Amino acid sequence: MSAVPFGLDELRSCLVSVPPLDLKGMRLLREQPQLLSGTARVPRPQLIEAVTEIVAYTGRCTAATRSLANLTPIPLLAISIGEFGL
Repeated sequence: MSAVPFGLDELRSCLVSVPPLDLKGMRLLREQPQLLSGTARVPRPQLIEAVTEIVAYTGRCTAATRSLANLTPIPLLAISIGEFGL
């Protein structure tokens, strides 16, 4: 298996290709910006579902961040990334 250089442009292309997550709470905020001012009328079950989804998503992101922070670095001696050279 040969190592393929992975540069900044490839990383950017990869991240840009990921579609944004469509959370119900974010959709509500786009549709009803007055939601934050308290003047919007959203059915309680819909609001509960949206907030629950955002809280769960935030929890998953926090868990992923903790997992990534605890990864042991792996030296890649065969790959040269010019942007990160010392």
